[in-house]
Amino acid sequence: MTAEGLSSSVALPLRILHIFARLNHGGAEIRTLELVRYLRTHHPELPLETHFCCLSGLPGTLDEVARGLGCQVHLLPLRSPGFIARFLKLLRDGRYDVVHSHVHHPSGLITLLAKTAGVPCRVVHFRSIDDGRPPGFARRMLVRLWKHLIDRSATHILGVSRCALQASWCPDWTGDNRCQVIYNGIDLGRFPDLMDRVARERLFEQLQLPSDMRVLVHVGRDTPAKNHKRLLSIFSELKKSLPQAVLLLVGDLAQNSSLLGEVRQHGVEGSVRFLGRRDDVPFILAAADLMVFPSLWEGMPGAVLESLAVGTPVVASDILPHREIAEQFPGCIWLVPLEESDKTWAERITQVPQPTPATRLAARSAFLAGPFSLQRAAEQLLNIWCSARADKNLFHVELGSHGKTTAEQRRAA
Repeated sequence: MTAEGLSSSVALPLRILHIFARLNHGGAEIRTLELVRYLRTHHPELPLETHFCCLSGLPGTLDEVARGLGCQVHLLPLRSPGFIARFLKLLRDGRYDVVHSHVHHPSGLITLLAKTAGVPCRVVHFRSIDDGRPPGFARRMLVRLWKHLIDRSATHILGVSRCALQASWCPDWTGDNRCQVIYNGIDLGRFPDLMDRVARERLFEQLQLPSDMRVLVHVGRDTPAKNHKRLLSIFSELKKSLPQAVLLLVGDLAQNSSLLGEVRQHGVEGSVRFLGRRDDVPFILAAADLMVFPSLWEGMPGAVLESLAVGTPVVASDILPHREIAEQFPGCIWLVPLEESDKTWAERITQVPQPTPATRLAARSAFLAGPFSLQRAAEQLLNIWCSARADKNLFHVELGSHGKTTAEQRRAA
């Protein structure tokens, strides 16, 4: 079956329940909502109904965004005494076809309960190579139990990168036919025209920056993985050889007093700007000269992909997810081992040439030819979700270019 028959073959909406800890401004949450928006905007004919369940039980900064897209948000604390009974009731009342869990190894409990409730498609999605928890004995035993539950109850096991599956599931994941890499998809439709330099002029005017400033940017929320303190230390070293550098920090960091203290300690108060959460991140990236990304661990960082999509080069830590990106974009991302000194990082940053219109266009072409489009991710996920309604060997969804299914393009022709 193809997308041509999807609307007619699925009489009732395909009901999908995504599982997160909380709908805050994290990469996985943002990418999932972008996917929902993309499908609603470009493929309103597809009978999909999307809900979210947040296991912290706490409201998130993206709850209203989800509701604005027509999604329901269920706040159901995992640590509450009645969680299992309440979650099973949610699954049975919701008659979900798909439970898609994004909560790393605890997904084992979620998929086991989904199997108990009779949900046919149970997806575990590994978004990182690490969950950041201390690897003590008790933790290792708990992870071992969760992985056993995943093995017994998941119908599909996804990773945002090869290394995410290798680190979070098993080294020989390619031998498990449930496993599949689905890279984070980037919607280039919301990105600026690379030949239009208004974005840079507007940003310089807004921040009152001199025209000769070299703009470095980092996009990331306040988590240990993003390594913000090391970033500020590197930037402090860079200022010794590149005094006209300014660092823009995008993300919910302004309230982090420890980072403000680091800025003061390094004496770079006037050169570090906390921009907070922004809805115009692609425009900021297009206005920047370089992204610096010294993460301790990642899965498949969307901020790095967005930077490369607008042709802004990246200097990043030499970790497996960044190596996987570098395979697709040689000459656009420079990797530096975390154990190298701040001086070495600063030297590498100064060696990276500033982007030009020609290099930005070349980078965009490379991006379009690569595996990171939102259309590609949507196709892959739809085919997984739709396996809940049809034999997965017969069902295949293809989304054409310009937001149309292949069937729609044939009819238009």
